[in-house]
Amino acid sequence: MSGAKRYCIATATTEGYLPGTVVTVASFLAHHPGFDGDVVVIHDGLSAAGRQSLLALGSVRLFGVSAELQNRLQRLGNAHPRLRPVLNHLHALEAYRLADYAKVLLLDGDLLFQQPIDELFQIDAPLVCCPDWVHLAGKCRDSATFKPVSAAAGAGRAVLDRTFNDGVLMLDRAALGERVQAELLALAVPETWNDTDTPHFKQLIHNRYFAPRHQLASSTYNYILGAGDAIARREGLAAKDAKVLHYNMPIKPWQPTAMLAWLRGKRVVAEFAAWYEAWMAALSAGHLRDARGRADGRTLLGGVRR
Repeated sequence: MSGAKRYCIATATTEGYLPGTVVTVASFLAHHPGFDGDVVVIHDGLSAAGRQSLLALGSVRLFGVSAELQNRLQRLGNAHPRLRPVLNHLHALEAYRLADYAKVLLLDGDLLFQQPIDELFQIDAPLVCCPDWVHLAGKCRDSATFKPVSAAAGAGRAVLDRTFNDGVLMLDRAALGERVQAELLALAVPETWNDTDTPHFKQLIHNRYFAPRHQLASSTYNYILGAGDAIARREGLAAKDAKVLHYNMPIKPWQPTAMLAWLRGKRVVAEFAAWYEAWMAALSAGHLRDARGRADGRTLLGGVRR
């Protein structure tokens, strides 16, 4: 992978995450109309309709997962079958091959941009990221198990301090390249999970690798909705004021039946409404492009123009 442009946003997706990826990319572009960088979407076998849905967003470049990573993940799944449902999370590690860019904004596929984040591109650091709920709660993580521990309990043992959620990572050139990717992949081995049952293995790898070289930024750039109370206590920030919402709950907005049951009595109804507004805006834009003949006769849903 290479690019002639200065900046890039990158994300990995699957067929099941496609609506989330569309909203992530479309909402970023909507709030950054002057963005002249590349949009890279990493996938492993999207359908033709799925690929077209992403290409309809604009200057999207699609990249498949390398055979090397596929083989590594297969070995990992054979050793730890419980990880198989989430192995595709590590497809995002292909983004570290984007070494020709000055900055790569690596994103999860369940985000909603509510405001521009231009200033994040200007921070001079190898990795800029935002705290996870453990750090927000004033705790750290055991480096082997990745389980939260108090500062007192962590004394005298190997811990990861200032841990971060890896849903939004701003990477500069010093944190990119084949060497960095190889070192990250060296952690994606069965031994890494011998002592832990965490499902957040992409986050575990990132925290192990980048500690303590990362720079924490405000949660406004990665407002994890599952930690809204902790963010309010620590940073005084409300979801409506955050620049980026991260739908890190077990139910995603594009899973309507499960979402409706799960939302009863929850406090994130407004945030789900915001996601649906962005989803409809992305669909409308796709249909308008389709009607003008600029999306190769297809809509964001991959449907044929009538």
